[in-house]
Amino acid sequence: MLNLIVFTIGLVVFIRWALKPEPAPINHIYSEKGKWYYLKFAAFYLIITFRQWQNRRARNVGTNQTGEVGYGIKSKYNVATMECTQTLSDHPKAIDAVYFQGGNKDGAYFVTALARRPHKVVNSFIFLRVPEEGLLMSPRMPDTTCYATGDDEFAAEGLKLEPIIPMKKWKISYEGKLKRAGSNELVDVHIDAAWTTNWKYFDFDTDMSSIALSRSMAREPWSREFFEILKEAHQTHYEQMGLVNGTVTIAGKTYPFNVESMRDHSYGHKREWKLLHRYGFHTFALKDGTRINIGMVSQPCTSSVLELGYVYMPDGRLLPVDECGFNLWNFGENGRPPTDYSFSFKAANRTWEVQVNVVEEPKFYIGWEWEAKIVERMCTYSVNGVPGWGISEFMYRNMTGRPEEFTEKDPEWTQTIDKGL
Repeated sequence: MLNLIVFTIGLVVFIRWALKPEPAPINHIYSEKGKWYYLKFAAFYLIITFRQWQNRRARNVGTNQTGEVGYGIKSKYNVATMECTQTLSDHPKAIDAVYFQGGNKDGAYFVTALARRPHKVVNSFIFLRVPEEGLLMSPRMPDTTCYATGDDEFAAEGLKLEPIIPMKKWKISYEGKLKRAGSNELVDVHIDAAWTTNWKYFDFDTDMSSIALSRSMAREPWSREFFEILKEAHQTHYEQMGLVNGTVTIAGKTYPFNVESMRDHSYGHKREWKLLHRYGFHTFALKDGTRINIGMVSQPCTSSVLELGYVYMPDGRLLPVDECGFNLWNFGENGRPPTDYSFSFKAANRTWEVQVNVVEEPKFYIGWEWEAKIVERMCTYSVNGVPGWGISEFMYRNMTGRPEEFTEKDPEWTQTIDKGL
């Protein structure tokens, strides 16, 4: 009789718990931990563990024969095939993008990117801050749509980013005009530099913290459609810390060009900016030699609260971030990112306290319809009292569209839209 009573009480408690409604998302966007959270966390952690085992087997034979990519499994195992330009998929929003950024203790900053799209369309920009000259930027700003020089290179409108030695060296060059911030003055600029590194690269397909990834996935409502979208939206993305060394000539004056830098490479079936709600990243170097990248992405159809990051220790160790306290809804959800703020994160059982102060924050738009607004922030940092410098990038979904004045300047844009891009 006692056993029946205990069973009945347990059944009632379970039914009431199972019928309990899921918590509403924060700001109708960011999923909260629901009643099945811990069960889903355990299930996804097991999935990642199994895929990591598959990845180790594939690495031993040098090829991915599973047909699966991401969430523990690499897309490519040969660094030469990772670094070169990628064959674009047949999707109208296929993507193959490279990005370089960084700064130094003297207040110099540099950010550039070039994203290859179908039909030679490119999303590209340059920001260059030299203390003696101030901030310079691409003449098209705040627009970033332009057209490629060739079919099989990262090059457009005077900018060329060229892999020389896979995962070791890239050449960065620019020849053309840049616009001074706050005016329409155009000046001649020549950049001749090399990006080099001896550090390992961080592959987001395989190197992310299993704990952080499982926690992000467990917050979301699961369904067959959810996992189909998760697979379709996947992009391979890897990053690597290094150094940019060279010279920059501005209006006939030459300056040394040396910044501590991060660069990345992304490619995949498609990149649809309309799927993203927001993201916020911080990438910086500290005076003691530590390098850090930390942030959060909100793409509600797959992961509304995705914690991302890693730490390069001065001794060469590369540590994934297990927990990020940078909750997007607390930082600039109104469209205006804060310029003086702090947050914390955890890696290797250690807590890191980050203070951010913004020096410059130019804005621009990406996408044929200006789907994304980017705020590119050049910052100083302090982490557990150690000073640093680097970049912080905030993205917002933009709903205003591309202004007619920019469409009129670019008649090829209409043809691009007509092709379904």
